[in-house]
Amino acid sequence: MIRTAAVLAILLLGTGAPLQAQGPTEQPHPWEPVIIEPMEREFLNSCASCHGRDGTGAGFLTRLFRGIDPGDLTQLSARNDGTFPMERIFSVIDGRTEVAAHGDRQMPVWGDRYMDAVMSEYGPDEINETRVRNRIYELVHYLQSIQAVDTEPEN
Repeated sequence: MIRTAAVLAILLLGTGAPLQAQGPTEQPHPWEPVIIEPMEREFLNSCASCHGRDGTGAGFLTRLFRGIDPGDLTQLSARNDGTFPMERIFSVIDGRTEVAAHGDRQMPVWGDRYMDAVMSEYGPDEINETRVRNRIYELVHYLQSIQAVDTEPEN
């Protein structure tokens, strides 16, 4: 009887060895970065009227705004020694801070327009600035995806 009680106590209480942690037996997934996919839709909606559907600067509004050259957005990397100037392009699109190298502001301040849109949709919210930045980065990544490969920049 004592022997049965001892065996039962060992089975119920354990052998004194540390117990394995309770919980999932699978390894957690490694951290994966968020990848912003290039969004042609945003470009066509916000930029193509001036910059053209292909980004080369032949949008239909260039006929109305004579003397304004929106530039060839497929040559941004070529004009920057083969490196896409991501943060500079972000700043130019955002437009809420001066970008001296950009010259006179001839394009809309998309940061303000996007903020107005998210304020209308979500109201005052602490993550509205993140929503605006993500929308601008969608455009930036799209512009990066349409860069001409192995070409000399047009002057």
